[in-house]
Amino acid sequence: MRKIIILILLIWPNFSVADQGLEITCVNMKSALFGRKYKPLNFKLETTAFHYFDDQKGQFQTIKSSELDTGEDYFTARFKDYELGFQLILFEGEEKPRMTMSKYDFKNNKFLEHYACTAISSYIN
Repeated sequence: MRKIIILILLIWPNFSVADQGLEITCVNMKSALFGRKYKPLNFKLETTAFHYFDDQKGQFQTIKSSELDTGEDYFTARFKDYELGFQLILFEGEEKPRMTMSKYDFKNNKFLEHYACTAISSYIN
């Protein structure tokens, strides 16, 4: 009997529950407007953290969700020299809002880049 229970436990599928979050991919709007090739930027947003790839450090970095500025239709991640503002915008004539991201240099009070984003709901480990 004991062997049967152990066998069942070994064969029984192991289900792990992951948190649901968003996988966000953003493309520089200059790609569409001017035909330039820019590498898409990838982010992950989950309940506890925002994840991004730091090209200078060559590794993923994490910002706790409690450190993000959040609102009903936006969130902002602040870094040393700039901030990334993600926002859902409903454009005139459209029925579904779009996600955009802007890179803002708060030290010099100017926008640096604008991005069109897609967000896909997924389970994040």
